[in-house]
Amino acid sequence: MNAFIGERGLAAPLLICVLALPSVMAGAAELAVSENLDEVVVNATRSNTQLQDMPLHTTVISHEDIENSPATSVDQLLRQVPGLLIPGSPFYTTDPTGNNITFRGLNKKVLVLVDGVPLMDPFYTTIQWFRVPLSNIERVEIVRGGGSGLWGNLAVGGVINIVTKRPTENNGDVALMGGSLGTYSASVNESQVITDYLSVNLSADTFQTDGYNNAPQALRAAFWPGRGDSSASFQNVRVGAYFQPTADLSGFLRAGYHVQKEDIGGYAFGANNQNSPDFQGGLTEIFNAASRLVASVYGQNVNFTKFNGAGCYVAGVYACGASVSGAGASAAQQTGQVLQYASSFDANPYRERGGSLIYSHSYQGLFKDAEYGFDYRRISGEDSQQVYRTPTNALPQVLRVQRTNFGVGSQTFLAVFAQTKLNPIDRLEITLSAREDRYESRDGTAIQTNYSNVTAPVPGAPLGGPVPSGNTTRFDPSISVRYAGTEHLSFRGSIYEAFRAPGLNNLYRSFGSSAITIANPLLGPETLLGKELGIDWHGTSFTLSATVFQEYVKNMVATYQINAGAVIPGPVQSICGADYTGVPNTFCPGTVSFNTNGQDERSNGIELDAKWTITRSINLAAYATATQAYYTRTTTGDPVDRQLPLVPRFVAGGNLSWNALDRWTQFLDLRYVSTMTLSSLTSASLIRQGGYAVTDFSSTYRFRHGLTLGAAVQNLFDKTYTDSSASNPQSISQALPRTISVTLRQSF
Repeated sequence: MNAFIGERGLAAPLLICVLALPSVMAGAAELAVSENLDEVVVNATRSNTQLQDMPLHTTVISHEDIENSPATSVDQLLRQVPGLLIPGSPFYTTDPTGNNITFRGLNKKVLVLVDGVPLMDPFYTTIQWFRVPLSNIERVEIVRGGGSGLWGNLAVGGVINIVTKRPTENNGDVALMGGSLGTYSASVNESQVITDYLSVNLSADTFQTDGYNNAPQALRAAFWPGRGDSSASFQNVRVGAYFQPTADLSGFLRAGYHVQKEDIGGYAFGANNQNSPDFQGGLTEIFNAASRLVASVYGQNVNFTKFNGAGCYVAGVYACGASVSGAGASAAQQTGQVLQYASSFDANPYRERGGSLIYSHSYQGLFKDAEYGFDYRRISGEDSQQVYRTPTNALPQVLRVQRTNFGVGSQTFLAVFAQTKLNPIDRLEITLSAREDRYESRDGTAIQTNYSNVTAPVPGAPLGGPVPSGNTTRFDPSISVRYAGTEHLSFRGSIYEAFRAPGLNNLYRSFGSSAITIANPLLGPETLLGKELGIDWHGTSFTLSATVFQEYVKNMVATYQINAGAVIPGPVQSICGADYTGVPNTFCPGTVSFNTNGQDERSNGIELDAKWTITRSINLAAYATATQAYYTRTTTGDPVDRQLPLVPRFVAGGNLSWNALDRWTQFLDLRYVSTMTLSSLTSASLIRQGGYAVTDFSSTYRFRHGLTLGAAVQNLFDKTYTDSSASNPQSISQALPRTISVTLRQSF
């Protein structure tokens, strides 16, 4: 037993929870407040599995939950999910190449889908939250535990599947939202049933916010000259056609166009702009009552341009070019001229194509059903970066090229998988799945060109060139068991493997100014072995779920700084010169870092969830999680055996939903997060965030004839806190302050 729970600070509570579980491992799911959620089919399973039969700890956020939530974006909605850590700074206030999400103590190891299609940025493997507004979502499925046995790459900590609205009748809605920080949104959705065989859906939305300055106010003038409020906007247009020419054949075609514009930091030259047309299609053929075949295709093209902005004081010895460090700028310098400039520019086009084929068959007897599938995905892209020298006089329009980096490459994923459910006895269900993935990285090039003159830049000889190709084969099995002990009590257990392939940015994109990070085309995959046990009570008015989990990740992709005398990897020598020894030279004048598979991590924890229907009009939900995450091996200088940054040991929360009147709903959400480290564990002085609690509130009134009025307050008591990484006090990024919003929706 100790091998499962670990000999660490969580041993006692873990042991108490484990001893409460019978030795039979089985599965059930977290039950949502809405009475009809038990009937929901969880699409993230790639099979027709109802929520109450799920063999892994699963949460479903219903359409009603979304309407009652105070959140105004998908990422903030998911902050209410136990075990899932998403920063309090909304996605549109942070750089889209580096937004974080942590699942069970594992950072950036979750696969996010929209109707079964990856919502992951094909180049950076971050999440494209802006492509899915809340107004277009029917429900969200959150399945914990490694899902690579079904989905392959990225499904390490879990799978989040966002299910969008589909037309079933002639209807639609229009929504308007306005709120604090110059934030507003508008959306329209309309569905029309043209004939018995054809229906269409059209939706469009826009979002705009003036944002806020998330740097600590006391440090802004001293360390962030020229910095202002971040602002952002995004727009989406989608059109879909759904057809059923025969009783046995159905399908759909969807196309969309998505635009995101961000002004991160409020600098004159700071901007992230994306536009991405996409498409998706599918066919379902039902052969008989027991078998069917589902085929799907999808793709997107992304055009991403990125200016990194900065500012500096011109006056005195603190002229542009001096670093802002130590105590920061003096009072006299802060009253002087500020010069804003661009530190770098990226042109970053990439594209994605994919598809799948799944055959399902139901059986009688021992074998309940089975799915057999094939997946294909190909991504390709490039990044052209120009790095500019810091200006030394007030000519911000002159961008002085210091260096250019160019990286290009592609990845192809091919996979076959199978899943089957067995019923050896009446109350016992065993789910087996296995998947074989083969992916190849090829057509890679990494080139750096240095410029020797500031006022009239002259390029030197290009360094680097084509980089090695690579391929990897992964086999990921899983087994889950669910035992319904009584009408109300069930048990579950699972063991699984999963993997995360390095992204194109890890393999081919070198970037930076004085500090350069060099890509590694020879990176291998991160791999996971996970286990969990659970018990669930489902009564008529009260539900309780407890889960104990342990995740072990090997060969995590990490970055380390190359010091003098260290062994110099080949890709670094290719960029910095064959004679580079870790000491700055002409080609690499500053700090050089390199990507490596240099860390192993273990994460242990407990998840507790309870829901209570107190009366027909009052529902209460509560949860608590305890997580211990630490490195067991590292070659990057980080210590082992210490709680990892951005992973609080304890998170607890709950929400109260009260239908004060038949049409009037009040929703109160409270979330507590314990102390955590924000900075790297190797920092000379650790940056810590103390424990904090955040309260959100919303009130929704549904008038007759489809009119709904809602008001919401996020961070009701205006708590100042941060849950984002910080290397020093001045780099702290504070979470969303108190914001108020009002929404008016008309359904027709």
